[in-house]
Amino acid sequence: MKLSFRQLEVIRAVALHGGVTAAAAELRVSQPAVSMMLRECAASAGFPLFLRAQGRLQPTPELRILLDEVDRVFKGLERIDRLVADIRDASVGSVVVAVTPTLADNLLPQAVAAFRRARPRIQITVQTMDNLAAVEAVTQGGVDFGLVLTPVAETDARLVPLCGGELVCVAPSGHPLAASAAVTPQDLAPYPLISFSRSLPLGRLVEQTFREAGMQRRIALEVNQSSTALALVRAGAGVAVIDPFLLLDDRDHGVARLRLEPRSVVTAQALVPGEGTLSRPALMLLAAIRRHGGAMPGVTSLVARGRNLPQEIEDAAQ
Repeated sequence: MKLSFRQLEVIRAVALHGGVTAAAAELRVSQPAVSMMLRECAASAGFPLFLRAQGRLQPTPELRILLDEVDRVFKGLERIDRLVADIRDASVGSVVVAVTPTLADNLLPQAVAAFRRARPRIQITVQTMDNLAAVEAVTQGGVDFGLVLTPVAETDARLVPLCGGELVCVAPSGHPLAASAAVTPQDLAPYPLISFSRSLPLGRLVEQTFREAGMQRRIALEVNQSSTALALVRAGAGVAVIDPFLLLDDRDHGVARLRLEPRSVVTAQALVPGEGTLSRPALMLLAAIRRHGGAMPGVTSLVARGRNLPQEIEDAAQ
């Protein structure tokens, strides 16, 4: 006959305490019930389990062979209980995020650092890629969620606005435009323009801004990252219109920052799979990024509480 889990509990308790009374108290059953179960255990095992010596119940040599395995079973169950509690409290797990370079460098770090201080056992993987690749990674299930800039190509994924800021013009220090408070596309026309392809979100947004001003955008140097555009401007290669997130820190970037008119807002958004539910660690990280983004100086939170925010993310923010 097989020993049941309850019988193993009784055997282990009696072996630990050396008596029926203390074992019964630990198991919260009566002493006669433990005595009866011990007899059933011995019958099931087919050999004696305990001998009385010096007023205590001592495991027989046969039982001693089993006790190490029994202890391992119960310690394993205790580890499983702790793991279940950790998962329920979202203190362990992993999150994989696809992020555009600008947001990976500027929006994500402080949010992740704060999140890791609160939940150090959650592993976070950051995969940096452009908008199109991030959308594909989310829709194909390769990551938990993405962080992208508007505009975003049509997708089945859900878009969650996080924060936004105005496109900004940057010019080399000492440039003729450097002393201007604001500039227009017409003001930029005489100078080499460092800009983005129409295939990129920022490129389409800058193109729209020039079109609204009645100007044709003429690109002298084409780039695919705001950081590259900024480096070229710093070197004196021309002027550029970039997203505001790159300039949010307190560093001196070595360029003049100018307001662009007409004003155009670029939005940082979370890209969440349209089907399925995010894990609780992913939801909590996304909520932390949303909170941090809304509190950053120089940008505006675009999400009022409970507005345009999936309910499960709102709940995770609590």
